[in-house]
Amino acid sequence: MISMSERLKYIDVALIYDLWNKYATAFNDGDLDRLASLWADDGIQLAPCAPPRVGKEQICKAMQPLLERFITSKMTIRTEAVQIFGDRAYAYGTYTFEGILKKEEESMCYSGEFLDILAKQADGSWKIAIDCHNINGSSA
Repeated sequence: MISMSERLKYIDVALIYDLWNKYATAFNDGDLDRLASLWADDGIQLAPCAPPRVGKEQICKAMQPLLERFITSKMTIRTEAVQIFGDRAYAYGTYTFEGILKKEEESMCYSGEFLDILAKQADGSWKIAIDCHNINGSSA
């Protein structure tokens, strides 16, 4: 029989996997508000070749031009592992992105890995506290 704490841990792991599904869907829809809702207010994004973005406002300000560049986009996130430590967790995995640029009508593809720290909220949901990702390469 599974203990209550093990059952809750399984639920939390499922919620974290779902967070990445919601992230990819919001990104693909170009919905900055939904993306922002997945971040902790004091979240930090460590993106390649960019200074740290601290706080939801800076993160959204950096992401908005990216979302506006594409006619269509398809992001896929594959979470490899999740480990929970109380009200914190880490998740790592890979992602791929394909998009059609509005101006040039050319496609752009890239992929990379991520390692993120997540924070459990008072309502039981999980938010991205720190995002660190790389880009393996791109083609346009």
